[in-house]
Amino acid sequence: MARKLAKRHAGYIAGSVVTKEELAPRRKGVKRINQSAVPKKTVVRKPSQKRSGTFTREERARILREREIGHELQQERLQNKTSANFFLVFSVALFMGIMGVLCFHYIQLQTKVNTRMHRIEQKKKEIEVLKQKNDALQNAISAALDPEKIFTIATEELGMVYPGDHQVIEYKKQESEYVRQYENIPKH
Repeated sequence: MARKLAKRHAGYIAGSVVTKEELAPRRKGVKRINQSAVPKKTVVRKPSQKRSGTFTREERARILREREIGHELQQERLQNKTSANFFLVFSVALFMGIMGVLCFHYIQLQTKVNTRMHRIEQKKKEIEVLKQKNDALQNAISAALDPEKIFTIATEELGMVYPGDHQVIEYKKQESEYVRQYENIPKH
């Protein structure tokens, strides 16, 4: 039983670095891997090899070579992951750059739209003010063209009177219906 307990706690300390086998402390909260789910390595032992853990020099050298090869393969995999990570980082950076440009362009367009909407509102207000001025001027013109008001102002304020019969001279022109101002008026 003590042998099983010692075997269960035996492991390699410091991750992937090859060190001598020591007794690993048991950690709380760490899940154990189901031994049946992990494929076991088949190690062919020579009859001369003892079970107690002593190995010959050749066996130790072979084990070290296998570990070195495994370590080299792991380093190659890490380098391949690094190039894949570089591509991923480059892709993400490119995507972020494109999104940044699109956001900047969107904000710029939104600013232009808001500026133009503000200008349109200002022009609408200016149009309303001009319409009010035009309506006031139109009312003033309409009031000024009232014949009764014109007569009242002309007779009362300006002192004008209707012309008498002897002041009006009428004549008929034979050539045209229009009277030209620069022609001489005929005398009777």
